[in-house]
Amino acid sequence: MTEAWSLYDRMIAQVPDDALVRQVVMGAHHCLVEAECGTGVAALHRGGARLRMERDWVGRPLRELATCAKSWDFEVASVGVAALNAWHNQYERLAALGLATEAESTDPFVFLAPVAARMAAEKNDGSRPRVVVIGHFPHLAAIAEHADVAVLERAARADTDLPDTACEYLLPDADLVVMTGMALANKTMTRLLDLSRDALTCVVGPSATICAPVLEAGADLVAGSVVADAPLAREVVTCGAPLHGSSALEHVLVATPRGRAALAR
Repeated sequence: MTEAWSLYDRMIAQVPDDALVRQVVMGAHHCLVEAECGTGVAALHRGGARLRMERDWVGRPLRELATCAKSWDFEVASVGVAALNAWHNQYERLAALGLATEAESTDPFVFLAPVAARMAAEKNDGSRPRVVVIGHFPHLAAIAEHADVAVLERAARADTDLPDTACEYLLPDADLVVMTGMALANKTMTRLLDLSRDALTCVVGPSATICAPVLEAGADLVAGSVVADAPLAREVVTCGAPLHGSSALEHVLVATPRGRAALAR
């Protein structure tokens, strides 16, 4: 395996080769993979090459489907991420990583605001913490009360958005970095984590794959989800309704020692 694919290959290698796929669902906004070991979801990321998704995955190895996370067709890659999540984002495996319970919420835009406030209080030069958010998220105002926030977006939604190529310039000097879990599907996560190695780094969203390789690659906090109600999740995805806010998911948080220290201070 090449260094560029190392993160993906380590995540895929942990999926057992005897777990079989039961169902694959692609909706308007999300995709879902149900396997013998559990159910995983991911946001449907559009773009990239137009390679199209193979059919007839039922009964095939989940690990084989998980390799789709490496596809340059980002819709296909999204299904691969959901397959990874069908294995990794299960409570019996998350327990080994250690769920972070010291945060007042598993919502990153609740627990990161006091983290930014503490960072601001620790500044002794009159400056504000530098926060870089990769992807558009709601509820950034609470963080912006304490920090200078820059939003990087491939397709700008606001006049203040910066292009995603600004990551090369901003992330090495950031104090706090927040990125969507779908950075795995569009192949930017490895580089983003490397650029953010001096910052407190948080990977967020229902698509976030929660596993040791992501933490070892540089994420200090991973705020993802576990499918708590697979039939409901399947119905929501099929109908094209938003998974966020539905009772189909339970949001969970894991942290490295550095992440736990940031939450506990």
